[in-house]
Amino acid sequence: MYKAMTTNLMVESVEETLAFYEGILGFSLVTSVPNDNGQLQFAILQKDKLSLMIQQRASLTQEYPILETSKVQPSVSLYMDVDDFEQLYMELKEKCQVLYEPHTTFYGATEFAIADNNGYVLTFAKV
Repeated sequence: MYKAMTTNLMVESVEETLAFYEGILGFSLVTSVPNDNGQLQFAILQKDKLSLMIQQRASLTQEYPILETSKVQPSVSLYMDVDDFEQLYMELKEKCQVLYEPHTTFYGATEFAIADNNGYVLTFAKV
């Protein structure tokens, strides 16, 4: 039986990504793992009921060679249903690259999207 799914994003810098998710989106650090040089190679973040893992490209591709790449190429988007849609949009539009403004989709949700510091697409929705 499946119980949960958590995304693990490949990033160049765990520290820079942590700063974005903590400083801009209000996530909290749950745990982190440094590499031999003292830089973070992995971290788990949480906000409300959401969890997110971030892992340095070199560490992740060592663990899973099939993911080998010369640079991070975002290929997923994260979709989040939120309660404070309007307020969140007003806050984030001043701090982030807005990819699309609030609009109503063909399936009835109201959404907007931003890019994180790595280029991953973060879509926020009011369903």
